[in-house]
Amino acid sequence: MKKTKLLTLCGVLAIGASLLGSTQVYAYENGQNDPHAATNTLEVKKTDSATISAEGTFEPFDPTKLPDPAKPTPKKDHKAWVDVKIPSKVLFSQTDVSEGIISPNYEIQNLSAKGVKVSINDFTDGDNANKLEGRLDLNLNSDGKKVTLRSTDKQKVPSFPTEIGTITSQNGKIQFTLAGSVKKGFDFTKETVKANYKLVLKFKDHDEERTA
Repeated sequence: MKKTKLLTLCGVLAIGASLLGSTQVYAYENGQNDPHAATNTLEVKKTDSATISAEGTFEPFDPTKLPDPAKPTPKKDHKAWVDVKIPSKVLFSQTDVSEGIISPNYEIQNLSAKGVKVSINDFTDGDNANKLEGRLDLNLNSDGKKVTLRSTDKQKVPSFPTEIGTITSQNGKIQFTLAGSVKKGFDFTKETVKANYKLVLKFKDHDEERTA
């Protein structure tokens, strides 16, 4: 399983992680009925003793493979299902000749056999972010969805967690970029600011969310 990571932005951002899901025939879970109980039975007659085979399996859990009915599996909302690939750093910037903030395209890829809902869980200030306090409009844009990260408009206060989208298939991707602008009047000839932020992502079991 891939653990929670933080991305750092240069102009800049950062990312963090939580869970996954998909409708499959699950192997047995702790405390649940054995899915093979109906067929794995033995009738004991006319004897006062019986021997039952006990089989233990001890190995790493691989979230990239579908559940094996012969092996245990974590519950649907367990973090062990998380296996996503994210950028370690994302960049954004604005110059005196660019029309607002520009940014490369980035992607989040689901490696797990279960689907995942991706949300922004937080966006926090790092070094030099205070120099742009009240002067930065910044959005994360993904497939037509715009999520406000910073706003000079007091009526558009960022709210988290905010869903970006759902990756329903293994190896499926969500693409995103950053956009916005510094407030009118920012003097590029007198100020050079390299601000850092942390963009925290949350991952959650898609099946659990759909059926809740």
